[in-house]
Amino acid sequence: MTIKASSALSILAIWVTMIPAVIAEPDAWWGLIFALLATLAVGASAWRRLGTSRLLAIAGTWLGTAIAIGASSDATWMAVFAFLATSAVVYSTMRREALATGGGIAVAWLMAGAVVAANDGEGAWIGIFAFLTAAVVANSRGAATRGLAAMLWWGIAGFVMIAAGGWYWLSIIAFGLSAASIGISEFRIPRKIEWDLFERDDDGEAVR
Repeated sequence: MTIKASSALSILAIWVTMIPAVIAEPDAWWGLIFALLATLAVGASAWRRLGTSRLLAIAGTWLGTAIAIGASSDATWMAVFAFLATSAVVYSTMRREALATGGGIAVAWLMAGAVVAANDGEGAWIGIFAFLTAAVVANSRGAATRGLAAMLWWGIAGFVMIAAGGWYWLSIIAFGLSAASIGISEFRIPRKIEWDLFERDDDGEAVR
């Protein structure tokens, strides 16, 4: 039994982001407790190949958390939900190559962290809905639509919350729209390129 690189990198991402945040805000030291719990959640499955998708989701989750905490120790509560989100991602049905899924979770957390940081630690409770988004998106059974929806709706909501200096309730709407995949349901990601440059129609004429 060997430790998989994706698991090791996920653990590294947690600490590389959180240590500088706590150095910047020493009163946020207790956030490291939940970073440790998240490490244990990943470490318990270190023999599994988590894949790029989970690594992306975990790195985005803790980077967003660190951005918020580094701005104000009042945002340390986000580490609690970052731990829960990490556990939900690690033990989810997410496919290892589902980059859109992992990216959706990462965007949700990065926007949540940016919003809290822009408001000096206020509104840290939006981490609850970032966690719920992570749990739902990670268990979407391989569908990319929820990940793409999370990118879209958390991106829009995040920019509005930053611009408005509040309106944190938009995080609830972003979660709901992400969970429902509203606005993205008909989107399909091409799996490969079909090299049709020199194919001909049935009448023998070159395709134009």
